[in-house]
Amino acid sequence: MEKNERLRLYDAAITRWGVGAQKNMAYEEIGELLTALARDDRGRATTEDLLTELADVTIMCEQMAYILGFDDYEKELDRKLIRLRDEKLKR
Repeated sequence: MEKNERLRLYDAAITRWGVGAQKNMAYEEIGELLTALARDDRGRATTEDLLTELADVTIMCEQMAYILGFDDYEKELDRKLIRLRDEKLKR
């Protein structure tokens, strides 16, 4: 799904359920990812489990970015990636 379509979908979800509900859903999805990661450490999660939870968290994080300003989020993401490239990987 292309970026503009995702943003329209996020707008619709936030309009329907509200910022508070989507924020609470983000907490829930992050918790589920943490649980899946812990289960993976114990050999009790599949790659599919991890990918499913990672996708859910990504969707919720993008919704939070949409709420806060997606263009600003993308600028900050680029800044962090450049820093990772320039500072962390050159050591």
